Amino acid sequence: MATIDAAVHPSAVVHLPPRQQRQRQSAGAASAEDARGSAGAVQQKTVARRTGGQTAMLVIFGVLAGLWSLLALSYTVFGFSDPETSAGEWAALAIFLWGVGALPTWPAVRVNRRVS
Repeated sequence: MATIDAAVHPSAVVHLPPRQQRQRQSAGAASAEDARGSAGAVQQKTVARRTGGQTAMLVIFGVLAGLWSLLALSYTVFGFSDPETSAGEWAALAIFLWGVGALPTWPAVRVNRRVS
C-alpha cells in the first residue's frame, strides 16, 4: 500500500476521517450469543403481512375463479355430447371458458406472491 500511496500525486489525494474499528467477537462469545438467540447475532428478515383488503380480494377472486372453473369443467365434460355443436365449436368454447377462468386467478396469485 505504501508504494501505491507514494505513486499518487498529492493533488489527487482525498483525506478522509479514520474509519471506526468494528468490535470483533471471539468465536466462543459469538456462539454463546447465537445459543441465547440475541438480536445482534441473528438478523431477521421482516415479512410483509397481508392486509384485510388483500385477504378479502383473495377470497372474492378465489370464489369467482372456483365457480367459473366449475362451469368450464362441466362444459368440457358434458358439452361434448351435445349433438348441436361440432367438435371445433366445443373445443373453442372450452378453451375460451378456461382462459376466462384464469383471469380472476391472476390478481390473487400476484397478491399471494407479494405477501405471505
